[in-house]
Amino acid sequence: MKTADYKIEHWITAAAEADYQSQSPMVVKVDDRAATRRAIIESVRRKGANFLERKAWQAHAADEAKMEPDWDYSKIAIHHAGRSFSCSGNVSDIHAIQDFHLHHRTHKWPDIGYHYVLDCTGNIVEGRDIKFKGAHMAHFNGKAVGLLMLQDLSEPEDGDDPIAAVLKIKKKLGWVKKIDIPNVQRESLEMLIATLRDFFVIVELGGHLEFKGQQDTEEGKLCPGVHGMKLVEELREWSGLEKPEA
Repeated sequence: MKTADYKIEHWITAAAEADYQSQSPMVVKVDDRAATRRAIIESVRRKGANFLERKAWQAHAADEAKMEPDWDYSKIAIHHAGRSFSCSGNVSDIHAIQDFHLHHRTHKWPDIGYHYVLDCTGNIVEGRDIKFKGAHMAHFNGKAVGLLMLQDLSEPEDGDDPIAAVLKIKKKLGWVKKIDIPNVQRESLEMLIATLRDFFVIVELGGHLEFKGQQDTEEGKLCPGVHGMKLVEELREWSGLEKPEA
């Protein structure tokens, strides 16, 4: 397996000034992770993606005192929002996810758990600040960037609960809409992954269920659904990144 053999701590984009030859050398140091967050945002925008920062979707304030710092990311985990969500570009859906993470009795986290959310109109939406450890995989969040596809990428056959049973009947009757990942969303996802690789030594990319211990959890054993896993396999072929170690 490949290993991250160096750490990337500081990043800067620079351009020479017209009269640079008459100037003394200037030393510029970027030594805070907020600068890297900003550089990631500007990089995906330069690639052509529409990026919505937290203030743009009016995210609730995070309780940063309760969050754990994280850095030196080496993994990307792909999630889907599940069958409660349709393929759309509704900001209200992101609010719903953040509210669930903040206030549900089994969560009550200090912020939304995912670092980035990708909707079906091609928007890349900022979730939890990249300088903080995510909350998107049970006991396995360290060094893993959490990306959420804002739709249901599963089929009724993926589940074995009463709702899945009803959906299976609806599917037989032709009442279940065919699941498709819009090209614009896929392109934004590839732009984001490419950008993250510019800033971190990413070596693994996987679906939620592929990461260690996730098959034993209620949320992890089915996420990101059969269509999400097909996407993950295509992304690994495209990127050359490796499957997570079991």
